[in-house]
Amino acid sequence: ASEIAQIVLENVKLGTEHLLGAEGQGYKIALNQLESGRIGIAAQALGMAQEALDLSLQYTHERKTFGKALHDHQAIQFRLADMDTQCQAARLLIWHAANLKDHQQPALKAASQAKLFASEKAVDICRMALELHGGYGYLQDYKVEQLLRDALVTPIYEGTSDVQRMIISRELIKNL
Repeated sequence: ASEIAQIVLENVKLGTEHLLGAEGQGYKIALNQLESGRIGIAAQALGMAQEALDLSLQYTHERKTFGKALHDHQAIQFRLADMDTQCQAARLLIWHAANLKDHQQPALKAASQAKLFASEKAVDICRMALELHGGYGYLQDYKVEQLLRDALVTPIYEGTSDVQRMIISRELIKNL
């Protein structure tokens, strides 16, 4: 549910008084902002995943099949357990990256790991939530369909999942 738009600037000229940061430092500043942005995207993805889990818990409690609540079936319990475990793992990766950033420590790899994991798991969790809701999951009356649509963009912006994998592997290799 976030607004995405294209911005086109043509023939724009600005004076040096509008310079952000020191001359020649733009790339470094942009990369630094990407770290924060990736942590933010990871947190956004986690929020979507957590809401999908919460809605699934509520729905599987209320929905009855074969005379018992949907969440009383072991297969459903396993899915809910996986969804919660993935949310918790994403949360810890995000906290780690944010803590490094808060303490002015290098956070490039941690931010990329948090963004990669949280965004991909958000898609998985939202898809599972939609499936747990059955046919209702596709209806706009149930929020899980919107959560899945919104989650699908998180592995793309602020660098695709493959870009995150590239960054993580480069950071691993450079420390050999």
